[in-house]
Amino acid sequence: MRWLRLGESVGPSTIRLVLVDIDGVLTPGEGANAEPGLLSRVASWNDAAAVDPKVPGISLCSGRQAPYVELMAQLTHAFLPCLFEHGAGMLQPRGFRFRFSPLLGPAPWRAVAAVREALGELLESGRAFVQPGKEATLTLYPVGSTTVAELAEAAERAVAQAGSRFNVTPNIRGVELRPPGIDKGTGTRWLADELGVALAAVAGVGDADDDLTFLRLVGYPAAPANASVSVRSTAQYVSGRPFVEGLLDILEHLVEVNRRRATA
Repeated sequence: MRWLRLGESVGPSTIRLVLVDIDGVLTPGEGANAEPGLLSRVASWNDAAAVDPKVPGISLCSGRQAPYVELMAQLTHAFLPCLFEHGAGMLQPRGFRFRFSPLLGPAPWRAVAAVREALGELLESGRAFVQPGKEATLTLYPVGSTTVAELAEAAERAVAQAGSRFNVTPNIRGVELRPPGIDKGTGTRWLADELGVALAAVAGVGDADDDLTFLRLVGYPAAPANASVSVRSTAQYVSGRPFVEGLLDILEHLVEVNRRRATA
């Protein structure tokens, strides 16, 4: 990959890669409108990174399903591998290839299908729904009077009934089911190994507490203004702007960091 060969002209402390969450960073989140004009500016940064070693390449690190991540990769001109489903899988934009984490078996969707079957009555009654499109993980949302706590209990029972191994994690809006060992941190290690990039040369941008698994791992964590208290306290740089405007500000800051380090 040409981007990696350019590393010969870059110092060891140069930030080479920026891992970016989608919901809460590139977009305001689920069900909210994105800003195409601002996303095109992110794409311009990636175009520059493809030819200039001082500009870090932008990749995606999201809990979203593979087709959505692939679309966002197109919109941001991502040329480096991206993580989907919290690092359960990796998209390689060049060559259009999807792979599942080596931490998973050869057919992770079988375990997901078994849990969905065990959740049948809850889903068929309309008291909850599954975010479509995920193959190695599950995201459940309550409907009507169903609470997140009730949904988490139902998910625990379904996992036990299916004889599967999933960690059940409730959040503000719903419930996440992930195989053991799968999170954005392990996904980031996998991605860095694939690219041959040291974690110290990776920056991360996230907004929510589940981003901490990779933000605490990378060499330069950053956050937009809308990030949670925990994320802001972890970040080395917090933008005064929210969402993608904050990301653009962070990218400018990272280029300046690279310039300072090159002359130090």
